[in-house]
Amino acid sequence: MSRALVVGGSVAGLLAARVLGEWFDEVDLVEADELPAGAGPRAGIAHGDQLHVLLTMAQELLDGWFPGIVDRVAADGAVRCGAEEARMLADGVVRPAAPGLVPLPVRRWLLESHLRREVLPRQGVRLFRERVVGLLADAGRVHGVRLASGREVARVDLVVDASGRATRIGEWLRGIGHRPPPKRRLNLDLGYATALFHRSPDQRLDDLSMVHSIRSVDWTPPGVGVLAPVAPDRWVCGISGYGADRPTVDPAEFRQRCLREPAPAFAELVRRCAPAGPVAVHRFPHALRRDFHLTGDFPAGLVAVGDTVVSCNPVYGQGVPSAALHAGALHAWLRSGSGGDLDSADFFARLRVLADAVWQVAAIEDTRLPHVTGDRPRGLRALHAVSGLVSRAARTDDVVAREFTEVVNMRSHPSALSRPGILGRAVLAEARSRFAR
Repeated sequence: MSRALVVGGSVAGLLAARVLGEWFDEVDLVEADELPAGAGPRAGIAHGDQLHVLLTMAQELLDGWFPGIVDRVAADGAVRCGAEEARMLADGVVRPAAPGLVPLPVRRWLLESHLRREVLPRQGVRLFRERVVGLLADAGRVHGVRLASGREVARVDLVVDASGRATRIGEWLRGIGHRPPPKRRLNLDLGYATALFHRSPDQRLDDLSMVHSIRSVDWTPPGVGVLAPVAPDRWVCGISGYGADRPTVDPAEFRQRCLREPAPAFAELVRRCAPAGPVAVHRFPHALRRDFHLTGDFPAGLVAVGDTVVSCNPVYGQGVPSAALHAGALHAWLRSGSGGDLDSADFFARLRVLADAVWQVAAIEDTRLPHVTGDRPRGLRALHAVSGLVSRAARTDDVVAREFTEVVNMRSHPSALSRPGILGRAVLAEARSRFAR
């Protein structure tokens, strides 16, 4: 009888368990946190109170694994925002609407509760509240885990680490005589604050239901603001800042930040709507990537997915679609037969393509911020030049804006923005802009 084990019961872990259930007779899902019986917050998600938005790609991927789940989440209180109701602004300038963009703002714990309902009743999938503290291995192959309770879970064919950016996989690997994967880090010192506000039925602000306001390095201070309905009777508003500009839990300060936001809807929110709870803050010190594909002696029978592999600036909304894409890579690896001997190298080679795309998009934008230090991509000056040209063109050119949105949504690879057709339109848009001045 075949058996797999997943470390971590969050989004990436639940998606991995869904995939493994097709290939193994038994799937053990090990989670240290106490999971609520229904929908509700849990202690293990430090940013659970913060705003989450499922972009189009994330919705399509989730519906692929669990047909109809996005409709069920929406029916449970989440509010879809059509393309005509949602806008992205850069330094107060409205970007052209993206056709087909239907974002779904959602509370993290609501999404997780629906995923648990889909995964845990499946035959062969079992949830254990335990904490993994080490690996069991022999002859270069992982065959189980050691738990904090002292118990050992052996005779496991595949272990999947989905425990997130704080994973202890480096220690686990050292414990069985293997090197941990090399890391890349960008020190962001990001902080963001989220607050709920009362919302009247079908209320709009600045004639919009959802606003994504980017404050670039040309705006002081830089950051991001997002405003959306998170329930029929609630608005959720998130404001971010870096370094000394990180937001606090002070409601008066939050109000002042909304009044200063270049997108008018934020000021309208605090003037028209009453707060519906306290301000919640979260700090994200650094983006982190583990290059598992560079670990030559990585043991068989062990792979990693989700934030364990790459954890980028959360303002880009790439966490859930990344987790779903990683689940797809896991499925493709097992289906191809490459996972037959559970050799991890082929899996991490597949995953590298996805991690490269996510890391590149986030790192190019993050390294524009003068305070950011760390492992900067090669050829950064050229990358910044192209990215800046395309980003400025996306404010006025519908075709460039559409492709830019597709990349942000992770429906297109970042290289799509370097295609001659897109670059040509961006150059023309830049020339028109300078001539208009």
